[in-house]
Amino acid sequence: MPQISKILKDSDVITTILLLGISFIFYSGSGANAKDWVFPLMATFSLFGISIFFLIKSILKIVSGTIVSDLEIETDQVPSIINVIFFALFMFIFLFLLFAFGFWIASLALLWTSIAYFNPDKTLKTIIKSLLIAIISCLVAYVVFTHIFYVPFPESRLFG
Repeated sequence: MPQISKILKDSDVITTILLLGISFIFYSGSGANAKDWVFPLMATFSLFGISIFFLIKSILKIVSGTIVSDLEIETDQVPSIINVIFFALFMFIFLFLLFAFGFWIASLALLWTSIAYFNPDKTLKTIIKSLLIAIISCLVAYVVFTHIFYVPFPESRLFG
């Protein structure tokens, strides 16, 4: 049997642990409200199904002894790790904006900052272009999800 430290350096094992944890947390937070029906539960069960696939794959790798330590950080990966940390920060801010201003304003802010941050060209023209892309994307999503699919979205708790 491989050592625990080697097992935890395999990306499939870590993916299994994270997906199972996230799916259990989301499922435990679901309730009987109308907003907890189709999409959140479907996404939770889909995530749980994917985690079961990775669990089986991880168990087979552990039993067969083919664990790959592919989570070693190299110096050329540091900029990508920094980008992931910034995006996690954007998501954390998104949760506060979601509480304060509702889904659509928070989504617009997240989409705009994400496009502007990850665009390699950081000029005023590209920042304005990213704002226009975010506005158009949110408007299209609003029409599709509220008027075609009738998906309820969180509203502002401070202003609504």
